[in-house]
Amino acid sequence: MKRTFLAAMAALFWVGSLPPAFAGDFSGDWQGPWYRGMTSGTMMLQIEADGNGMVEFRNLDNFGEEAVKLSGVTKEANRFGFSASGEGPGVFTANTKLTGDGKVLEGKGEYEGFPIKFKLKRR
Repeated sequence: MKRTFLAAMAALFWVGSLPPAFAGDFSGDWQGPWYRGMTSGTMMLQIEADGNGMVEFRNLDNFGEEAVKLSGVTKEANRFGFSASGEGPGVFTANTKLTGDGKVLEGKGEYEGFPIKFKLKRR
């Protein structure tokens, strides 16, 4: 009994000492609509297992049409936050959460002082 307990404690310690897989729940390719007032477009978000990634917008004024790297990435439970700098002077900042059994990424962000909402699905 004592050996089993010690083995279980050693296994827990070993598992606890492993580095966490950053953004493991979020990794993949996401796509869906974004909305800013009466304006909307499409957003593509690519997140790698280590938290790096790219974001691309269609029809977001002053951001540009090319994919840009994510920065300021944060992860906590089912939430993922990031920033991205496009062609314009503003920085897009966003906070998201996983919904729909991990198949939907809902988020709110801000760009050039205007709020942006988006709902992305795994591709």
